[in-house]
Amino acid sequence: MKVSEETLQCYLDETRQLIGKINKAPKKYSEILKYLSMTKDNSKILGFSSVYNLYKAIEDIYKALCDDKIVFSENLERLLKIVCDKISECCNLIQNESPDYDDIDVRPYLLYCDKAVAGEIFDPSHLVKSNESDRWLAEKLKNARARSKEIKGNVNQIVRVPSEKITEIVNLQEEMIARTYIIDNQIAMLKNAIADKDIHSINETYKLLAGDAQNLQNSLLIAHENLMALMQDDAFIKNHQKLYGFFVAANGKKYLIPSEFIHDVICETPLNYETIQGQKIVKYVVESESGQEEDKVVENIPVYYLSSLLPGHAAVNRNITDTILIVDYQSQRIGIIVESVMKFASVIKKSMPYAFNNFASVEGIAFDEKYDMIPILHVPDIMKRFRSLRGYDVKKYEALTKKHVNRILIVDDSETTRQIEKTILLSNNFLVEEAIDGIHAIEMMKQKQFDLILCDDEMPRMNGDILLDNIRRMDNYKNIPVIAMADRPLAKADAFVSKSDFSRETLIQTLKRSLENE
Repeated sequence: MKVSEETLQCYLDETRQLIGKINKAPKKYSEILKYLSMTKDNSKILGFSSVYNLYKAIEDIYKALCDDKIVFSENLERLLKIVCDKISECCNLIQNESPDYDDIDVRPYLLYCDKAVAGEIFDPSHLVKSNESDRWLAEKLKNARARSKEIKGNVNQIVRVPSEKITEIVNLQEEMIARTYIIDNQIAMLKNAIADKDIHSINETYKLLAGDAQNLQNSLLIAHENLMALMQDDAFIKNHQKLYGFFVAANGKKYLIPSEFIHDVICETPLNYETIQGQKIVKYVVESESGQEEDKVVENIPVYYLSSLLPGHAAVNRNITDTILIVDYQSQRIGIIVESVMKFASVIKKSMPYAFNNFASVEGIAFDEKYDMIPILHVPDIMKRFRSLRGYDVKKYEALTKKHVNRILIVDDSETTRQIEKTILLSNNFLVEEAIDGIHAIEMMKQKQFDLILCDDEMPRMNGDILLDNIRRMDNYKNIPVIAMADRPLAKADAFVSKSDFSRETLIQTLKRSLENE
């Protein structure tokens, strides 16, 4: 899950506050448990599994303390401090976007926490020694990797690939793909046989499945050997040009825009566009070399939808914010609006076949990771075609793709939870606003109309049940769907999503079902 800087900083602040509470007053069981549950769940939602597992272990300890299954001791207090230090270390790596976070091993800490919950005798000082040893080993590995990169950079190695071998590799890959479909079909047959309790069919299907799985494994080994053998001849690479660019989507199709024409990639809401003489304009801020605010220059850049030029069906679900590639050619600069930027890629460019030379807007083709042929757009011609578009053509395209965008109100007293939910909803093309509790939500609902309410239960000033009572008394909100995003279902809510255990897909599916039934 991609996390915004604001959400990440909010999460890290809450995490460090909780660590401070545990270190300062470790015996305030009930208060710590309340914060633990929320911060632990947020760690899981954001995908920080190591931090989540450490918080889960601490939570188990505090639950055991509350239930009088274990007693608080000096060793236990030291263990909690050591685990909190490990969480703090994880947070620092997350904030610095360090790749070392993926190498963190929290299993020894979890083991000692399990011992504490079980009431076993343990010595937390071993964890400190182990941690020092791990840091020493990690430093050695880091130095070794750096040395390896340095050696590789100093050796001018040529990768040689004979083009006549490429077809063999592609054919073998296609064969393996076909075998995966066969295996999928056999798995379906096996499920049906198990459901029918047909022992004979189960045995026969199992034999077929085992045989095909073995064949697939053999093919993978052959493919690996062939790839290793390809590192002999660089004739293929010499005859093709390496190209860098962005894979983008327009009208549901994939294209590549060379990076040599791309000046910047920005996001902007259509509400911020200006129209000058029938042309949409985006305000683009050019940073000065001095970095001073007063030296910044604002350019008026015309923007165009790439989908308006290319074949295919225009997107039905338009994004809340547009992704704009700022491109320039011969001192002229425009913004190209795409449905999405998939990724930055390095590809081998192949020229267009002779029969397609009249397609000026496409300068060649490349292959993506699925071996699909992707057109490489010729930006100078694209810019020329945009400038020739009439205002009527642009308005007609925008009218065809315009749609109602649902407005969602998130009601939750946790800023981190609001940010997580907001990030998920924005990425699925909803307009989102936030309220910090029930009273704040009622005030906002009196001022504007929302299509759906997503609310928590335990909030200061007004909880979820009272909020729902008030919502149902408002004439314009009697039939508006309300989803309880809480630890328990709410009686008058239309749907319930458990805050402690949910996925992005579950939340979005529940929202869409509720809006369809509205």
